[in-house]
Amino acid sequence: MFPGGQNLRVLREQLGLTMRDVENASARIAQKRANDEFAIPPSRLSDVETKGVIPSIYRLYSLAVIYRRDIRELLSWYGVDLNGMATDLDFVMPPKSHVSEALANLSSINMPVRLDPSFDPRRTVNFGRMVEQPPASTPTAILAATI
Repeated sequence: MFPGGQNLRVLREQLGLTMRDVENASARIAQKRANDEFAIPPSRLSDVETKGVIPSIYRLYSLAVIYRRDIRELLSWYGVDLNGMATDLDFVMPPKSHVSEALANLSSINMPVRLDPSFDPRRTVNFGRMVEQPPASTPTAILAATI
């Protein structure tokens, strides 16, 4: 697989866009948003495409808009898989229970089909502790959302 910058260059060339086209389009986005961070000068785009420079979130947004791609795809080219959030949530356990929106926009998650028999949906609990870990041969349900 290509690094992110090479993927961006291939995509730009497939779309027939020049660096100047990207600069002009990103300048219009920056003007609309009243934030110069969205603008991508040709020198910076060249650095992103050829030198491994990672674009800022603002510039990545502009590139996603200009190239008509889902920003999640561009993020994945840089090793950020938003669908991995479900497994990463276990690394931080807030001391207080709260409603979480962290998984609201995921495109799919894997969920075991069996829950602990003591699970009671009327009580607030750490849901991760209520999931029975199935043997490796047991299938899991895949929940997919339309993107």
